[in-house]
Amino acid sequence: MLVVLALVVLPVVVLAIFLTRLRSIAGRVGSFECALQRPGGMAWTSGLALFTDNSLRWYRLVSVSPRPAAHWARESIELGQAVRRFENGKVLEVPCTIAGQRYKLAMHEASHSALVAWMESAAPTQPTLL
Repeated sequence: MLVVLALVVLPVVVLAIFLTRLRSIAGRVGSFECALQRPGGMAWTSGLALFTDNSLRWYRLVSVSPRPAAHWARESIELGQAVRRFENGKVLEVPCTIAGQRYKLAMHEASHSALVAWMESAAPTQPTLL
């Protein structure tokens, strides 16, 4: 009886954690759907990206971890020319160089526009006097 109860309760608890995490990330201002292709890889991983003040955080879609799977400083990101993935679609594939490594991001057009605006809105850096 205890084993049957554990087999029923455990998946429900894991599902609740997954859905709570997903809602928490997707509900934040600056979050958007964003698939990621890592350097040298062919597979795409679905996820959510989140703008913060000075960094871009990327979370795997299917995960229970509250931490981002990748975290990049804004000044280390260089966006390339966006390309349409499908002829009639609104999904763009964006090659980018992040900290010297080549990634690809896939996102909707509106998300790409927001990403470009976020990149361009960075405050200018000031040289130090020391």
